[in-house]
Amino acid sequence: MLKLNYSVLLWCVVLVYSLPGLMPAQPQVVYKNPVVFQRHPVDEQGRMTNRSTKIWIMESDGSAPYQVTDGLLYDDHPSLYSDTRHVLYARYDSPDEDSDAGAKLIKHNIYTGREEVIAEEAGSALHHAALSHDDRIIVHIRDQGKRRSQIVRSAGSTPWEIPLQATNGVAVGKRVIFMHEKNLGLQKREVSIVAITGRGSRAVMRSLTDDRVLHRRPAVSPDGRLIAWQTNASGPEDEIFLMNIDGSGHRNLTRAPGNDGHPWFSRDGQWIVFESDRSGAMEIWKINIDTGETIQLTDGEGKIMSTRPRM
Repeated sequence: MLKLNYSVLLWCVVLVYSLPGLMPAQPQVVYKNPVVFQRHPVDEQGRMTNRSTKIWIMESDGSAPYQVTDGLLYDDHPSLYSDTRHVLYARYDSPDEDSDAGAKLIKHNIYTGREEVIAEEAGSALHHAALSHDDRIIVHIRDQGKRRSQIVRSAGSTPWEIPLQATNGVAVGKRVIFMHEKNLGLQKREVSIVAITGRGSRAVMRSLTDDRVLHRRPAVSPDGRLIAWQTNASGPEDEIFLMNIDGSGHRNLTRAPGNDGHPWFSRDGQWIVFESDRSGAMEIWKINIDTGETIQLTDGEGKIMSTRPRM
């Protein structure tokens, strides 16, 4: 009789689930208004570890959480397509967030597990991708060794590079809103939110914030009228601020103890989903823009941290 080597069998199962398009059982619910996010294991000291981070989905009230991706590789920075059936994310070629190992952009069907490589470049790590609200434009980081740039991709046109030290961008109409770090390597980071319209010699750039503190991770409302972003402008801890698309009318939205970050607008523009450590660990929350009502959506019970939400 043939004897099974259970160690070999286990690694075969892991390998199968690491292959694109082959996933475990799919969710048993149809999400009406989903949120996608990352979940990180936590070490014995309660510190977040990047190893084998996975993409999850849940309903906008925090119910029906489901792990979308599986395997040994690091999955990063999800974006939800407007059909709410597909997720765009970066898969690194290693178990950690290691740009030297390379990374590609993948479109994943939540309900079938089917995957499609959207962008891949030899010798490059493509990551931190953000979809425009109409799915037509993807803005992402491209790492090529020591060179890092922000790339804008749209259907039917050649990808182009923003001509500044740019990261964490998002497109709305003919604009790209991104964060610009003028002096890399400074211990006190100096980062501004900048808008660029047009490209090449016709490009027009405008700063929407100062660059004296750390402004980062902008998001744009579905109607294109508001920008939300993460900043330490009001003190040592990060808050979520709002401003008009032209850079006017800055206001602090969250005003709470702890660090709040990675804001993203709901599809109806009424809520902002964000990450916060106000409960003692990084979890996903949402806040109503008009009323200020704030709701905690995840609880990792000190074993898992949740970050980078998108609605």
